[in-house]
Amino acid sequence: MIIKYSHPWKIALYVFFAFLKSLQVVFVAFIFQKFIDFAQKPQGSLIKLTVFAVCGLLIFGIVGIIYQYFYYKIIEEINLALKSASANYLVNNYAGHNEIDSSFMTNDLKQIETNSIEAELSIISDLIQFLAAVISAFVSSWIIALVFLIASFTPAVIQSVFGPKIEKNSEKWEKSNSNYTNTVIETHSGAEMANIYDVQFSMVNRLIKAAKLMETALFKTNWTKGMSNEMTMIVAYIFSMFLPFAIGISFIVSGRLTLGTFMMIAQLANNFINPVVGIFGSVNDIKTAKPILQKIKKIDLLIKPQGSNTATASDTFQSLQLTDAGVSQGKQKIFANVNLKIDSGEKVLLQAPSGWGKSTLLNVLIGIQQLDSGSYEVNHSEVNGDWAKLHEYFSFIQQKPFILDDTLKYNITLGRHVSEEDLNYAVEQAGLTDLVNEKGLDYQLGKGGSNLSGGQNQRVEIARALVSKRPILLADEATSSLDQNLSLQIHQTILSEFKGTVIEVAHHISSNEKEMFDQIIDLSKQS
Repeated sequence: MIIKYSHPWKIALYVFFAFLKSLQVVFVAFIFQKFIDFAQKPQGSLIKLTVFAVCGLLIFGIVGIIYQYFYYKIIEEINLALKSASANYLVNNYAGHNEIDSSFMTNDLKQIETNSIEAELSIISDLIQFLAAVISAFVSSWIIALVFLIASFTPAVIQSVFGPKIEKNSEKWEKSNSNYTNTVIETHSGAEMANIYDVQFSMVNRLIKAAKLMETALFKTNWTKGMSNEMTMIVAYIFSMFLPFAIGISFIVSGRLTLGTFMMIAQLANNFINPVVGIFGSVNDIKTAKPILQKIKKIDLLIKPQGSNTATASDTFQSLQLTDAGVSQGKQKIFANVNLKIDSGEKVLLQAPSGWGKSTLLNVLIGIQQLDSGSYEVNHSEVNGDWAKLHEYFSFIQQKPFILDDTLKYNITLGRHVSEEDLNYAVEQAGLTDLVNEKGLDYQLGKGGSNLSGGQNQRVEIARALVSKRPILLADEATSSLDQNLSLQIHQTILSEFKGTVIEVAHHISSNEKEMFDQIIDLSKQS
């Protein structure tokens, strides 16, 4: 994870300062030995020894601060890289795979930070600290150091027993956590419906049930991991401390080792045990995060290149034609035998009753969905299901405008570079000039466009469509939720002012508005 998503020079500096920091335990053990030796046989100056010890620790303190900087800087860099990749996937693969959701973007990515990134960094520092302690101990007395070293690996037995269980429980927790997050979202969205039908108790119970499943799965994961860590610690103390101490004391009694040297090795041996226990604990954390890491790998494989961030016009549009077009879902026919021919500049109204499949037809036109039968041509070339090519022809006005909690300018341009001339033209044609004069382009529209009226939000969508300079404007029930006068104003804007092709899907529309169209096609008569 850290190698893939962090800069090599930052990792190199982290390793370098982790090495310098690891020497602190060697320094402390050395000073510890010198103090014991001085107590047994005073030689030299105790004041100088103390000053040397304090100055050395102050230097290591500075090293530790620099080490912490690179530790958290790498975490920040990887978190931003993961969030960037996830955001790119979320936007560019909206009609494809569903590997991530709101739970992934919040809870799962936080789990990656604590149970993968931090764990990997800890393994590196623990390993360096372990090696520094081992080498120093072997220099002092290789026999006692070897005893401590062999004993320090006994926790591996515990890890081999609990590791698979931790991994299995973590997979269950990840699934239940995702289900709980989705249930929370559904419960919040369905609160009004629950009150209408007096089913609040049922909805609350449904959420509590999902919460219980999530918490139970989390408990099992944490309990198994905690039990593994406790057993590892107990075994580590027995085999990595008590037994080696007994052997070391026998060496002192027999005169083969001084007390100061033994205490130095014992001090260093803590950095045999603690790093080993830490490494196995970090391995457990990584196993806990394995299901989420699998999603990260899938995202890397499925992610599509980001599109251009500039407003560009597509190739010149001449005509589009559907011939005997049909779409089915399983054994159910959505529509069949649809025939359309629309030329450049035409204003076309498509009508059909609710449930006919108008939204599916629009998805076919912009390339999200493929026809199961028939053909779809643009400029006399077959384009069925070719999203990459087709979507460049279309701008879109939806029944419920999509408004971001951002500025008016951003909602119109969606972050693309648009010239001031083109932006002002779109604002004027969409009827937003008064709003811009009063509030300015930096006016915050609020969540879901809460700071604007319904008609103003719809006009923002129109301006967005116009500034895109796409040759075809699709309108999906764009005025069905507006009053008749406002609906007429919107239609005058998109049918009279917009010089390109307009294809509108509408269920109910006034006779005055129908007169503005060049073609009115009743889709229900074609299936």
